[in-house]
Amino acid sequence: MALKITKISQVNPGRNASHDSSDSLIYPLTFFDLRWLKFHPTERVIFYKLNTYSSPESFYSVFLPKLEHPLSLVLRHYLPLAGRLTWDPQDPKPHIVVSPHDSVSLTVAESDADFSCISGKGLRPETDIRALVPKSSVFGDSTSLVSLQVTLFPNQGFCIGIAAHHSSMDGKTMVRFIKSHMLLRLASWST
Repeated sequence: MALKITKISQVNPGRNASHDSSDSLIYPLTFFDLRWLKFHPTERVIFYKLNTYSSPESFYSVFLPKLEHPLSLVLRHYLPLAGRLTWDPQDPKPHIVVSPHDSVSLTVAESDADFSCISGKGLRPETDIRALVPKSSVFGDSTSLVSLQVTLFPNQGFCIGIAAHHSSMDGKTMVRFIKSHMLLRLASWST
């Protein structure tokens, strides 16, 4: 499976009146959140089959902008996900810091793999699925909480890969985040 990365962008949360200041927001982790610090990010891949013929050009000109804008709107309600998990050596506990210019990384890629084979039932090579999930960025004393990757399988479908640090959200919150994002995206298609 060949994977070609075509774009990497940073999606900022939409304007939110409660966080329009230039100060950073600090969210302390609870005792239960600390348990998940040493675990790798939770990774999910969600597949969507295209019902009609869709060229890569229409994907990039129509679909992708209608994916990025709703993501920005949803991040406004899930603001900590745009932040970073930091651990200052002077502080005994790590915390989530959200700065006014923080964003979520969105990678866009194309794959020449057979969509029905990769998205179907049964066993698949782990390397094929792992390529559909973005890498989390780690910078010295901090790490991103959420990264997204949209992979187009031309004329077949696409998938959204998500890597999220478990200390920032549990499975239920991740599902709500995904559903909120997808519902807004579908609503934007109708307008």
